[in-house]
Amino acid sequence: MSAFINVPRARLLEPNAALSPLLQEILRHCERRNIRYDRPLVHFVMNLLSLDPRYELFMETVSAERRNHDDFVEACCTVLNDDRSPTLITLRMQCYFLGNFFDRDEIVEKHARNLQAKTFALTKEIIDHDVITKDEQDEVFNKVIVDIVVNMGLGNPECKDVMAETMRALNSVMSRSDKAKFVTLDRKERLMALKDIREIVAGIRIFNKHSGNTANGMADLPKIIDQSHESTKSILQITLCEIMDKVNLLTSALSAAIAYDLRNRSIITLLPENITADDFETIKDLLAMYRQHEVYTRKLIDELAGIKLLIDGCKQEYEARLLRIHEAVQYRTAIPTDRVFPKFSELTRVWLQFQNFVFLLSEMNQISNTLTSLTERCASFDDLAYRLLGESQIQTDIDRLNKVSAKRLSLPDPKSCEIVPYEEGMQMQLLKFCLWHLAEGKGLLMPGSIELGVCRVQKEHYLFNIPEPVTFFDEDPNKYFFKIVETARKKVQLICLLNMYDKLQASYSAPRCEGFQMKLTTTCDQEVQTDLHPIPSNIDREYRWNVWDYRREAIRLANIRTKRTTSVQTLESSRAIPKSTQVYLDKVQSTQTRVSRSTETEQRRQTTGLKVIEPSAPSPLKVYALTLAQASRSGFNRNGER
Repeated sequence: MSAFINVPRARLLEPNAALSPLLQEILRHCERRNIRYDRPLVHFVMNLLSLDPRYELFMETVSAERRNHDDFVEACCTVLNDDRSPTLITLRMQCYFLGNFFDRDEIVEKHARNLQAKTFALTKEIIDHDVITKDEQDEVFNKVIVDIVVNMGLGNPECKDVMAETMRALNSVMSRSDKAKFVTLDRKERLMALKDIREIVAGIRIFNKHSGNTANGMADLPKIIDQSHESTKSILQITLCEIMDKVNLLTSALSAAIAYDLRNRSIITLLPENITADDFETIKDLLAMYRQHEVYTRKLIDELAGIKLLIDGCKQEYEARLLRIHEAVQYRTAIPTDRVFPKFSELTRVWLQFQNFVFLLSEMNQISNTLTSLTERCASFDDLAYRLLGESQIQTDIDRLNKVSAKRLSLPDPKSCEIVPYEEGMQMQLLKFCLWHLAEGKGLLMPGSIELGVCRVQKEHYLFNIPEPVTFFDEDPNKYFFKIVETARKKVQLICLLNMYDKLQASYSAPRCEGFQMKLTTTCDQEVQTDLHPIPSNIDREYRWNVWDYRREAIRLANIRTKRTTSVQTLESSRAIPKSTQVYLDKVQSTQTRVSRSTETEQRRQTTGLKVIEPSAPSPLKVYALTLAQASRSGFNRNGER
């Protein structure tokens, strides 16, 4: 597993809230200078540059001055300005790879989500559609056929032959009564039944293709995966060979331009007349870019080898599933159908694994192509490298290490270090580059030799390119650690390449060489036993630590006092003044109304037995009653004539 896996991705790729004001200022400067930028890359560069304590961005004892902020903004814009510089291209590769390098399970889950999103509307119509007539039932199962073809990868749904074969496979599984029962299921049960139908029908079509029956439109996934694997492997190997050609040229050129002054414990740079110190630094940055590309390419090759093992195991399982179905179909009279259908479902699951491998290989090719396209943006410095190389020969890493294979690291009087032999699986620091070249050469990447031995200090292992500097390192390891940290602060592309993020973060408060000590992240297993309840618990349920809780409670009680309840006592009015209302009970009453009367204009005949009640006392009405009685006895007719 390469070094980048241990780099904390979240702290490098996600925006830092403490740097958000500076982010807006950096973006304004980039727009003002017409600098093209990507926000993830800006966050990445800011998080790396913020590890330099000279900007005092995270100092607790020293207040950050405006000048330091301006210097930090200027440094970020300077890194983002030159789009073709090796430094920025290396940072782009690191940002892209950290954000896009895949986990197999993540890729499979991502593909499943994308496929589900594409077929969501179709699946929803199938499980939500209410079916009444036979035509509606046929329409639903036409959609089921499309759903099976798309989700299982059985061909092009626009091809009539593909749809016809899938329909025949479905009819061999479901009768007319089964279809009628399917459309009567509720939503959840219909979705589960649809998943089972997909696997069984897809397994039947896969089996028919393997048996030699017609299987139009279906791809031969095992063959396609083998071809894709070989193609991807060839591309990665060719890419790695091209990278190593560049690495060997640049490493040989840098090696030809340096000399060792062991008396003064330093490295001397011997540059030709037409090469400047800036050109030499550019070659070192260019070597770091190709070394980073090499690390990522080797990681993809290792991942491809792991996928190849999974593919071979999946192919063996695929053949075994097909053999079992052939045996079951051959003796289908003795084997029930409910025991054959699960075998088709198992075959479909293996088929889906093949599809997942196709997407894994596709994702791997995309990452490799993107990394290659990024390195191609870099300006060409081959002419500069050949001028720096001079009359020296280009050597590979193996040729260079074979020169010191007979030597060994030795410490006659060890003080801080110890020399141990290299063992398989030993975790090496600094990506197996020589510690002394990296410290004294200010970022000079020379491969260390495991044949010399391994220098162990503070439970970490380091390599050297030549045996003499191990004595210098043993006298004061922190001096060389500080030089490496200072180099990484200036060349931030080395932080991810050499997996030094944690070390730079731990050494943030030690910016000076005096008293510098590399802090290591150490862990230990420790158990602590405490009493369950050392102090008797006294929990007040009504306790409120916030004064605003008491204020809200007071406002609530004040509002309750203004409320009135007329029926029952409620919880909210439990502390209100009780009130009552007196009412009159109902009683039975009746009302006497007047009789409707009318006026009769016709003259009525006197009825017999008319009795006149004489008042006992004289009354004014008496004369009127007698007159009325006389008028009734008179013989007038209706017209008033006698």
